[in-house]
Order: sequence, then C-alpha cells, then structure tokens
Amino acid sequence: MIHLSGIAALAALVSTPPGLAASADLAAPRLSLDEAIEMALEHNHLLAGTARVVDEAVERTNALRTGRLPALRLEAYELRWLNDLDFTIPTGALGTVPPLGPLPPQDSTFSVEEDYGGVAMVSMSQPITQQYRIGLGLEIARLDRRIAEEELRRERQRVAAEVRTTYYQISATEQGIVALRDLVRSVEELDAVTARYLTEGIVLRSDGLEVVARLALERQRLAAAENGIATLQEHLNQVLGREVATPFRVAMPSDLAPPAAGLALEEARARARASRAEIRRASLLTARADTARRLVTAGWIPDLSLTASYARLSNFETLPDDVGTVGLYLSWEPFDWGRKRHEAAERVHQTERAREGHEETEQQIVVEVGQRWRALKDAAALLEAMRLEEDACAASLDTDRNRYRENAAILRDVLRTEARLSAARRDFTDALAGYWSAVALLERAIGDEN
Repeated sequence: MIHLSGIAALAALVSTPPGLAASADLAAPRLSLDEAIEMALEHNHLLAGTARVVDEAVERTNALRTGRLPALRLEAYELRWLNDLDFTIPTGALGTVPPLGPLPPQDSTFSVEEDYGGVAMVSMSQPITQQYRIGLGLEIARLDRRIAEEELRRERQRVAAEVRTTYYQISATEQGIVALRDLVRSVEELDAVTARYLTEGIVLRSDGLEVVARLALERQRLAAAENGIATLQEHLNQVLGREVATPFRVAMPSDLAPPAAGLALEEARARARASRAEIRRASLLTARADTARRLVTAGWIPDLSLTASYARLSNFETLPDDVGTVGLYLSWEPFDWGRKRHEAAERVHQTERAREGHEETEQQIVVEVGQRWRALKDAAALLEAMRLEEDACAASLDTDRNRYRENAAILRDVLRTEARLSAARRDFTDALAGYWSAVALLERAIGDEN
C-alpha cells in the first residue's frame, strides 16, 4: 500500500482552499462597472493633474484680457546732482521785444548747485489700434484652453477605457477561476478513487503518482489565477484612486452588456467622429494656426495709444513744480526687410499642416474603429468555438470518470480527457478575456467616456 497523502498535502500548499477563497469573495462589496468608471473619473490622481492644465489656461486667458484696459504706471526718483549744472542763454535766444530789444540783452549764465531733488510721475496709456491684435491673442488663448479641455477629455476616455479593460479582465478571470475550482474538485475526486484502487492493489503506484501530479498542477494553475486576479484588483483600485487593498467583487461576464458590442461598423465610426477628443483637438489646432496667421498679419497695423501723464517735481527751483501732458503715441515700422511677409507665409504653412493633420487623425481613427470592430467579431466567434470545445471535453470527462469508477483500467483515458478539458478551459478563459479586451478596445476607439 502506497501513502500519497504527503504528496497531496504538499500540492495543496500551492493554492488557497477554494472554499475559503469563495467565502472571502462573497464577503466583499459588489462594484458595478458604472460605479467604477464614475469613481475613477472623480478620484484618479492623473486626471486631477491634467485638470490643473485647464485651470492654468483659464488664468492665462484672464491675464491676457487685462491688456485691453489702460496701463497705469507710477514712477518716483530721488536724486542728487554730483556737480553744479551751468546753463548759458545766448543773447536774443528768447526773442526781441521792442523797445527793450533782444532778450536776454547779453549772454546770461546761471547755475544749479549740488543738491537733492525728486520726481514723482504717474502715466496712463490706453491702446487703440492694438485692440485688434489683443483680441486675436485672446482668441488663441481661448483655443489653447479648449485644446487643454480636449486633452482632459482624452485622458478621461483613457482612464475610463483602462477601468473597463481591467474590470473585464477581472470578470473573465473570476469565471476562469470558478472553472478551475470545479476542475480541481474533479481531480480530487479522481485522486480519492485512485487512492482506494491503490489500496486494493488494482492500480499501479505510477498511476497514483500521475494523478497526484495532475492534482498539484491544477492547484498551481488555480493559485496562479488567484494571484493574477489579486494583481488586477490592486491595479483597478489604484486607477480608482483609492487604497489598493480595498476588497470588492465585480459582475460576472453574463451580467455585463457592453453597448459597443451591438453597433454596426458605420454607426461605430460615426460615434467615434463625434466623440473622440483627438479629432476635436486636431480641429482646434487648425483654428489656432489660422488665428496665429491673422495675428502675424496684424503686425502691419501701426500702434496708436492715448497717453496721459502727470509729474511732480521737488527742489527744482528753475523748473515748474507740476507737469501734465496728454496726447497720442504712434509707433510703426514701415519697412522690415520682408520679415512680416515671411512670418505670415510661415503661418500659412503651419495652418495647412494642421489642416492635413486633422484629416489624417480622422482617417486614422476611422481605420482604428474598423480594426477594433472586426477584432471583436473574431473574438466573439473564437469564444463560441472554445465554449463548445469546453462543453464537449466536460461531457467526455464525465463519461470517462463514471466508467473509471467501474473499470480502473481506463485511468489513462481519464487523465487524457482531463488534460484535454484543462487545456480547453484555459483556452476558453483566454478567449473570454480576449473577447472582453476587444470590447474595451472598441469602446476606447469609439471614445466612450461613461
């Protein structure tokens, strides 16, 4: 009589007992897909950082808007002459007054001795013709803000797609774990029958060891699957922006109804054109490039400003105490050696490049949606084929196991059928995960956010 309990116990150490794992799963709260997406969009750390970029663009726009208003400047000087200042007024420099004659009647010299002096001046400048260029700059800033918003939308779509992908993987893996647990229980029953036959001397020691080895292998596969799902759960918690050890349960694949799976190809492409952030961003980049071209062209407009100033002088005996001015200030560069013309031509090329990039982005997304849509159809067909293969192997194993209880000589047939079923269930689990991964990729290509 051969004792296999030690080998079986060693194999059992490589996995958590199925009953304990199942009870732990049932104790965790259920997390729906919609709840997971909503939680990720609200608490994901990367999304919070991207949202800051939009806030920065808003503040930048508000700062540029102040350029339309008058510019006020206050300046003050406190100074001391380092030497005496001598001034000479030539004879008649102030004109001739009959009958006094020329003023002054002779060269006159006066000096300003070394002393302290002060000047305080306030000035205002209101741009006039510059308002057009300021408006174009504000339009560019508003477009930059909308581009930042589309970047945020794209990041939200990416996070939602990552949540869906991970959620689907967890759901498919859990179903695979259920199948593995059933298979482990089946091999445990086979091991129990083989141990009895071994005690009665009906089967050989090598046959008993082969069953134990098969049980250890299936338990290892179950443990690997449970470890894998633990990693997926931690990753999903991290994407949701919460403690990675937070327990939860997901819906089974049969309870999930992805809307993208029932879309026709053209309908999926139409939704992608309307919702993909990349297409909107490319359109905004085209508008921004055209506005930048108009801004460069506006450089030919002269700068005309309304200016006013008031100065208060102290300790300048020869100068008035108050000086006030008001007037217009004009600045224009009539000849620039063709610089503005070349800058405008450069912006034209950038506008055309942005327009071509918009068309290319839209075409790439159309092709991507078609690829993902066809991949989903292929994954669905493969999943159905693997399901039928698994059903056939399970039926064969039930038949062979029942025959084995009556005829120990067909142990080899039972092991071969069990190996086929194990491979079929792995293939079915892979096909199930592949199907839901294809669903997530199609939803990401369409641009679904919620």
